[in-house]
Amino acid sequence: MSNKVTFGLTNVHYALATIGTDGSWTFGTPKRLVGAQEITTEIIGGSSQVYADDKVIATLVSNSGSTVTLKFTEIDDEFKKDIFGFKTDTNGNFVEVVNIETKTFALGYEIQGDAKARRIWYYLCTATPSGDASKSKADSIEANSISLNITARPIESGNNLILRVIASVGDTNYTNFLSTSPVLPTFI
Repeated sequence: MSNKVTFGLTNVHYALATIGTDGSWTFGTPKRLVGAQEITTEIIGGSSQVYADDKVIATLVSNSGSTVTLKFTEIDDEFKKDIFGFKTDTNGNFVEVVNIETKTFALGYEIQGDAKARRIWYYLCTATPSGDASKSKADSIEANSISLNITARPIESGNNLILRVIASVGDTNYTNFLSTSPVLPTFI
């Protein structure tokens, strides 16, 4: 049975991705990202119609990945070190180093639904560093939010280009899906 309604966002994780000399990717142990508030994904691609004989004879569809916007209360310092190359200096200061290459990672999370909860891994993600934002306290205090802009691209697996894998309650790997390193699926 499919969900009629989805809601919630929890268990956000990331796992560093490493490319081997043969071009294959491996993923590190997932780390938790706390404070996730909202996620939005949009497909990179589109469709176009092919016309002949005064009618549409084909529709060409492309899917080159997704753009993901992930909103947090604050982005974890460990994530900033792992992905963006931030460092700690001898004074204990947190330093943003801009001439370090941003790392590729897998992004995992869980959303709930009326019929089943789903856990998702996007395989090859890169993030754009985010700026800071804050506002003065007034009569009431409103928490700040920070958006992380991510591009998820497909990973090769044999003849397939895979963007993400989705596990649902009852799948054999559901329990450990976000706590173990992401792996490429094996097809039936």
